[in-house]
Amino acid sequence: MRLLDELEVVVREKRLSAARAILYLAQGVFGECETESDVLRWSRYNCFLLYQTGTFAVFLELLNMEIANSQACSKALRKPALSLADSTELRVFLSVMYLLVENIRQQLPEDDTEWKTQRETFRSELAFPCNGEEPFAHLIFTMVTKFCSGHSPHFPMKKVLLLLWKVLLFTLGGFSELQSAKEQKRAEVGLPPLSEDCIQVVKNMKATAPPSYGIELGEPQKRGRRSRKDSLDLYNEKDPFKSEESTGAEEEETEDSENMMDTESDIQERDLMSQPLSALRSNMERVYFPKGLPWAPKVRQKDIEDFLEMSRNKFIGFTLGQCVLV
Repeated sequence: MRLLDELEVVVREKRLSAARAILYLAQGVFGECETESDVLRWSRYNCFLLYQTGTFAVFLELLNMEIANSQACSKALRKPALSLADSTELRVFLSVMYLLVENIRQQLPEDDTEWKTQRETFRSELAFPCNGEEPFAHLIFTMVTKFCSGHSPHFPMKKVLLLLWKVLLFTLGGFSELQSAKEQKRAEVGLPPLSEDCIQVVKNMKATAPPSYGIELGEPQKRGRRSRKDSLDLYNEKDPFKSEESTGAEEEETEDSENMMDTESDIQERDLMSQPLSALRSNMERVYFPKGLPWAPKVRQKDIEDFLEMSRNKFIGFTLGQCVLV
């Protein structure tokens, strides 16, 4: 409570010192712990204790003051290069708020009833603020907008985005909460349950990459040689002091080098074609070409037919009507 009182003084250095002391508490008093598990346990305990004393509301007011600090913004705009000293207060405030959100957000089996109640209260405060104020996520989005527009280049964007990520996870939930909300809403309106979870399907998908074998390797080299020759021709056209004799000599050298490179590429292609069929077949087996989407489509057959009919009328001017193609 004494540290919270010091956050309301006028002197900037005292406020920053008190904020750093609270940050040390939220980080688990690591200087007085012997193991990492002790640091995590005391960090979690201290964050719940700080929330009970109203620390988050105090830091929210301080954050609003720093966002509206026009003097700091103008000072940062005049500087040719920014440093960490230009956003010291913001980084301390955002770090404390991030630790509070992250530690209170996590649910553990050993949490008592009081901590569970505080977690739900904190979630409702972040998602639905009272007294007509804007949600906390909206405030962080405003910081992102000011930074991207160039009005506040000193904002620490990494910390801002990390805090925004955890706030959205805490208030809206992750993919599992989204899936359960979908199923609940579908059951309320009488729709059948979902046959699959799109997120789980995407997790099992393999990353696709273009094949690194075949004659395709020789094509970029040819394109690179053509672009090189074109650039040489463009340079020769722009040079007003170049004589015709030197131009002709350089053209002959360019043609000779190009013929040599073409000969090398032909040898590479011939070597590739001379490989045994079994080697090429083994390379072909490594590539996976899916036959369709890995999940069930949500478009009706009638919607597909209407889209094809509209495309025919727009680009071809032809209508099938009631005809059926077999």
